[in-house]
Amino acid sequence: MPYLFTNTSVDLSCLPSIERLFELANQEGVQSRIVYSEDDIHYQAIYDEPDAWEELTQQKPTLLVSDIEKWHPPAMQLMDGFPFIKSWRFDDLMMSFAPKDASVGAHTDHYDVFLVQVKGTRKWSYDNQPLAECTLVEDSELAVINDYKAQNTFELKPGDILYIPPEIPHHGISTSDDCVTCSIGLRAPSKAELLMAVTEYITQQIPANDRFKDHVISNHSDASIGQHEINFLRQQLQSLGQADDQQLAEYFGRFVTGYRLWEEFDELEVAMPQKPESTRWQKNTFAVLTYHVNSPTQATLYVNGEVFETHIELAEHICNQPDFNYIDDKVFRQLIEMHAIIPIIS
Repeated sequence: MPYLFTNTSVDLSCLPSIERLFELANQEGVQSRIVYSEDDIHYQAIYDEPDAWEELTQQKPTLLVSDIEKWHPPAMQLMDGFPFIKSWRFDDLMMSFAPKDASVGAHTDHYDVFLVQVKGTRKWSYDNQPLAECTLVEDSELAVINDYKAQNTFELKPGDILYIPPEIPHHGISTSDDCVTCSIGLRAPSKAELLMAVTEYITQQIPANDRFKDHVISNHSDASIGQHEINFLRQQLQSLGQADDQQLAEYFGRFVTGYRLWEEFDELEVAMPQKPESTRWQKNTFAVLTYHVNSPTQATLYVNGEVFETHIELAEHICNQPDFNYIDDKVFRQLIEMHAIIPIIS
């Protein structure tokens, strides 16, 4: 169910200004798009060309910039207002700017989203459950719901937050000329994605010579699929369910920390301090970390799909805090080398 939070005290000052948003959109590597419509029915988008804004001012444009927290790190402070969200679930902060009456059309998302009103006002229309039938506008470049009639409508003011679960239709229309909205997107991989990833990982551990074998019981030609073949497949599927908690945690940890990773992560340049032991450190906003407790003292740490065996204190130290002190530990140094944790430069 959607949920509306009004007049919250989340820190909006950490987010970039409208001017800074346009500067970020012009920065190399930053993903942005301008969504516009000539008739409020069909919607189009121009990608990574923020300079096109001036040409579209008569067509109610909306500028959307993705991964704000990666290019404007102070923005991550916004997440302090959402301590109930596990860090590995967080995907990105997307910010939008729109003049009055601008919209990106009625649509659904495949992930959870918190819509935070930062500046100006925006009217949101939304349902309480997914649509039984959903028809999209024909000949629209973007997927927009046709003739959407919402169950609820509310105008968000700065500090108001609307939570929209996956597949719930919603439609936002700017009601001021200075409308800025921040969207907190959460990773919500499908069951199919998770099972495919787990199956792929398991099959990599099976020897290539472990193959199906016939069970011949007759000299007569028979092309049917019999009980032997069915039992063979059932045995393979049953073996998945026999994995213990630690194995399942590893499958899940590898998957969620490797899901939707920034492609250029390994190419990032990070300046290292001369005295790491006297430096405060933080998780890189391009990295995804989680851990699983294996025993009273040991834990497995998962970082961008990689696995590290360590002690609980270190896993909790770097996963559950926004910043932390240096620890003279092999795993800590490995995470520095891979830029999963980086120094805080004052």
